[in-house]
Amino acid sequence: MNDLQKTELEILKELIEICNRHSLIYYLVCGSALGAVKYGGFIPWDDDIDVAMPRDDYERFLSCAAEELPAWCFLQNARTEPLFCLLGSKLRDSRTTMVEKMFGALDINHGVFIDLFPLDGRPENGAALKKLTRRRNRFEAARRVRLEYSRFSGRNLLSFRCNLYYLLFHGFGLFADTGKEVKRYEDELRRWRLDDSKLWCNYANSISNSEYAPREQYGDGTWALFEGLRVRVPADADSYLTQKYGDWRADLPLEEQKGHHRCEILDLEHPYTDYRFPYHRCSEQPGHF
Repeated sequence: MNDLQKTELEILKELIEICNRHSLIYYLVCGSALGAVKYGGFIPWDDDIDVAMPRDDYERFLSCAAEELPAWCFLQNARTEPLFCLLGSKLRDSRTTMVEKMFGALDINHGVFIDLFPLDGRPENGAALKKLTRRRNRFEAARRVRLEYSRFSGRNLLSFRCNLYYLLFHGFGLFADTGKEVKRYEDELRRWRLDDSKLWCNYANSISNSEYAPREQYGDGTWALFEGLRVRVPADADSYLTQKYGDWRADLPLEEQKGHHRCEILDLEHPYTDYRFPYHRCSEQPGHF
């Protein structure tokens, strides 16, 4: 493990401790499930950990985590930080700094993180599915406007794109409250309970077909080792990984063996509060105060 992975593993241990204490179901998913099954831990070049929970367990986790997580571990979502414009949550180590390019312009917690996603059902009715899609599109538009406006605000850029986002966001207040848009989307997703759905979906990660999994794939989960830690992965891990990655047992070409998070700053020795945010207002060589 590298130092970033060690930091992320420490966060994962805190999450699992709370889940075990309250009998909450969770699964390592995406590349973390692949790493657990294939490597017994991190994919060597991976730079994150992905965890998913059935919606009810996810909500129970959110209700108790704020009090039970250590002070250095911040539970981040649109409810705790309204500027955070994604579905799902991140658990962040506030003692560190990991500024993703996508979020560098937002004045939010930028500690090293692991992702926590809720699992929701999928409507089978065509009209209900169209309504859900419309809500998703509105949420995506709100997220895009928020991020683009944050990138351009404070810059002396006279461009059509910059002025357009300024007008949409500041002039008309369009999608100004992204936290509200996240809540509306989540309220719609909650209507589709897992018990009543043949398909489970991790909407917070993607809406590609690879995320629509028969509920039997998840089931009660099965146990695997992740860097010596006993973790739960989807019950039918082979089908889950095959659906997401195809021939997951094959090795990737060398040029594809790299993490997917684009970081502006990675500092495991200093907290993100030592940096000036929004990041785009920093000097070209950001440093500490």
